[in-house]
Amino acid sequence: MHVNSITKKYNGSVVLKKISFDFKRGEIIGLIGNNGAGKSTLMKIIAQTIQTFDGSVEDNSYVGYLIEEPKLFSNKTGLAHLSYFSKIYGNIFKLDEYEKLLKGLQLFDVLNKKVKEYSLGMKQKLGIVISLLNNPSYDILDEPTNSMDIETSLEVLQQLKKMANEWNVGILISSHKLEDIETVCNRVLFLEKGTIFEDQQFSSRSRYVLKLVFDNPTDLAIFTDHQEFGSVIHSSEKTIKIETGVENSEVFQLLNQLGIKLIDFTAEKKTLRNVYMKKFGGEYHDTKY
Repeated sequence: MHVNSITKKYNGSVVLKKISFDFKRGEIIGLIGNNGAGKSTLMKIIAQTIQTFDGSVEDNSYVGYLIEEPKLFSNKTGLAHLSYFSKIYGNIFKLDEYEKLLKGLQLFDVLNKKVKEYSLGMKQKLGIVISLLNNPSYDILDEPTNSMDIETSLEVLQQLKKMANEWNVGILISSHKLEDIETVCNRVLFLEKGTIFEDQQFSSRSRYVLKLVFDNPTDLAIFTDHQEFGSVIHSSEKTIKIETGVENSEVFQLLNQLGIKLIDFTAEKKTLRNVYMKKFGGEYHDTKY
């Protein structure tokens, strides 16, 4: 999917300004932004529930979505919902095709119960399954773990990972729970004041930022030539910063082998929360817009 220079205005106010990014099948992208950043508006444009905007979205013919809370019928069963929405998409619901997913989401055994008996978390999970009934190439999920406890959230996130891998579905997910984004996403878009502030890979290979201060430039050069721990993000005369996924002990093992001693060493875990704090200078607060 190609999102090309999306601009959206409401009553003369710019909500999104020239948003562009590519989105691959099988990829899980996290969308992060503070109050009024334009996250929900962008998701609705990609899902085609907002039709008037400048720019274009290519290859989004087959998109599923769960934006805001799912629209459900309290007196219908979960199974009746799946059959009903499948018919809307021109399909016949086949339970065996979704059995593995439904069991993974702990919904299979409650399909014959009416939705009014479901918890908020169960309703949210049913909404996720409904978003997949049109066999989408991409799924747009706004707060998919809303109203769920930690254990249930982790179950859902694991199913989203499996879905992306096994069904080759690209997933765009927003959440006020930064730990959810960190757990499931391999790429993060930072949205601020209607523009993409940064598009960053976020993987286990770059979970730490190591800062090493050497006694002299020669030692730094020798270490740089031998290290294969990760990418160098900063280097000066005697100081180097590396993004890596390795433990500190591996770094010191190499330093000992090279006969190099450090003046100073710091290791900072690169959590999504502290990345956000550095970029935006405040706590993360999320509301709809």
